[in-house]
Amino acid sequence: MLKAKSTITLTNGQTARVLQLLGQGGQGAVYSVDLNGKKMALKWYTHPAYTTNANFYHNLETNIRIGSPSPAFLWPEYLTQVQYGSFGYIMPLRPKHYVEFSRFLLAKERFSSMQALFSAAIHICNAFKALHSKGLSYQDLNDGNFFIDPNTGDVLICDNDNVIFHGANLGIAGKTRYMAPEVVAGALPDTYSDRFSLTVILFLLLYGNHPFEGERVLAQPCMRESDEKRFFGSNMIFIYHPTNSANRPVHGVHTNVIRRWSAFPSVLRNQFIEEFSHEKLYDNPQSRLIEAEWVRLLQSVKDNIVLCPHCRQETFVDDQNASRCVACGTLMQVKARLMLNGRNLPLVVGDRYQLADDIRFETVLSSTDNLLWLRNTGKCTWQVTTTKGEQRTLAPKALMPAKIGIQIQFNNNLKGEIH
Repeated sequence: MLKAKSTITLTNGQTARVLQLLGQGGQGAVYSVDLNGKKMALKWYTHPAYTTNANFYHNLETNIRIGSPSPAFLWPEYLTQVQYGSFGYIMPLRPKHYVEFSRFLLAKERFSSMQALFSAAIHICNAFKALHSKGLSYQDLNDGNFFIDPNTGDVLICDNDNVIFHGANLGIAGKTRYMAPEVVAGALPDTYSDRFSLTVILFLLLYGNHPFEGERVLAQPCMRESDEKRFFGSNMIFIYHPTNSANRPVHGVHTNVIRRWSAFPSVLRNQFIEEFSHEKLYDNPQSRLIEAEWVRLLQSVKDNIVLCPHCRQETFVDDQNASRCVACGTLMQVKARLMLNGRNLPLVVGDRYQLADDIRFETVLSSTDNLLWLRNTGKCTWQVTTTKGEQRTLAPKALMPAKIGIQIQFNNNLKGEIH
């Protein structure tokens, strides 16, 4: 362990001054440090499996040279020299408003909205899309890797020291309940096993319970290692398997997933059923859904989150343009849809929309003609083409009718049409 005010020498010759201990775990400890007047975090290894592992040290050097694949990763930026019998690396310091993922699972923290919840899922997928596009695999993906802003859904990913090129391994297999079945059976983790772990994380995030922890697991009086390998490896049964009901969620225990499973859109349910099928678990791991497809699906679901005009709670609308609010049961009719850049936004009376930081609008029902109108609540002036081909502008705070066929140029990169 390091003492406050001690200095650590980096491989580039610079020195960092230890400020205070932030936390510690199985691998070592994390400290706040001062590096040239900037506060950063130092991960310092204390476990012999790391302090004596030359390959691990050299892999950190490689990852620092490659650079972070995405701002979502608290990526190693500087490596220390071997000193005090160990070594470590320096990374960005996590802002205090980011919350540990486990606090959401324990219901000690809540997202400000379903929009923020699905934003978090999308950010996680985009981060691993960037990681895998560099030919890297994470290899130890679990619930302890994530910090999330509950208001925006922005995500930071820590513990990136096990990241290595696809096909290589540093002796890390992963964490029980998150390892792909082929890794439990002895295979090396890779990009495909990452995708299994990612799907488990997404299910936990969205539904609040583990996808393979149902009545079968709950009935086990003492969880032995052989039981874990069976339940989370050789004989996994998804809690909502379409034909095998041996591991269903238990009322009073798995409350979150029971409430959310039927409330969330069927397209999401169907994808998880497919990802946790025998084919993708065992027969063909290479067919697991890639991150870009997860982003497309999750964005589509997020776009169909609307505010119920009756109770003002968030709910979903389906592709049939009519749905009942999951909170109060009110039947909502989608008046029109805004098509833009492959997205399909349902326009519901009284809802608010944000397409970018400066592009916002709300929908209102006209008291004179009972038609849906859009109010520009952002900072940009829109360029509007009417159904007759006439060009108009819509300044901030101004209104326009949401008529089918109207085209809107929101800015140079974003154009939509009302359907």
